[in-house]
Amino acid sequence: MRKLSLKLLLMLMLLLAFAPRALAQDEAGPQFKMPCQQVLKLGQSKFIDLYGEKTNDYSTYGMKQAFGYYADCKRADNDTRAKRLTAERRKQVDEVREALSKLGNAGWNMRYVAAGGGTMWGLASVGAYAEREDYMGVVIAAFTMPEKKNPIARRRANASIKRARALLARHSRTPELEFASPEELPQQRQIYQESVKEARQASAQLQALILALPDAPAERAAKRMVDELDAALSNN
Repeated sequence: MRKLSLKLLLMLMLLLAFAPRALAQDEAGPQFKMPCQQVLKLGQSKFIDLYGEKTNDYSTYGMKQAFGYYADCKRADNDTRAKRLTAERRKQVDEVREALSKLGNAGWNMRYVAAGGGTMWGLASVGAYAEREDYMGVVIAAFTMPEKKNPIARRRANASIKRARALLARHSRTPELEFASPEELPQQRQIYQESVKEARQASAQLQALILALPDAPAERAAKRMVDELDAALSNN
C-alpha cells in the first residue's frame, strides 16, 4: 500500500502543477474571492497574504487554494494579452508555458522523492505554477518588442541554457534516498529516474523552442528554464 500511496502523491503533484483550479473544486470552493482585476493589482505576494488574513487559513491546503486562485487569474490575463500576438507567436507562448510546466513538475517530483515525501512539496509545486504565470507575462511582453537582432540577449539565453544543462546533469544521478525503506527503495529509484527522463525531455523541448524564438523572448524563456530547475533542485 505504501508504494501505491507514493504513486498517488506523485500524480497529485502533476495535478497541482498543471491544474491548480482543481484544488478549489470541492463543495465549498475557495473561502475568499475577489475579482481577478483586483487580485492582479495586488500582485501575488500581497494577495496570498490577504487570502490568509481573510480566511485565517494558513494551512497547506489553504495556501494551495490561494496560489491556485492567483495563478488562474494571471493565466487568464496572460491569455488575453497573448491574443494581440500573431497566431505563430501565440503558439510559441503556449509551447513555452507547456515545456516550462513539464520541466518544473519533473524537478519537483525529483525533489519530492529525494526528500522522502512531505506535503510542503505539493505547496511548492503550486507556488511554482503561480510564479511561472507571473513570468509568462514577461515572456509575452518580450514578444511585443521589435524583432531585431540582439546579440547580448542571445548570449544570455545561451548562457542560461548552459546553466540549466549543468543543473540537470548534477541532479540526474539518483541520490541516496536514505529515508526510503529497503522495500520502497527500488520503486523510488525508478520514480526518480523517470522524473529525470521527463526533465531531460522538457529541457530538450525548451532548448529547441528557445533557438527558434526571437532574441528577446528567447532570453526570458531561457532564464525561466534555469529558475524552474534551481527552485526545485536547490539543496536536493
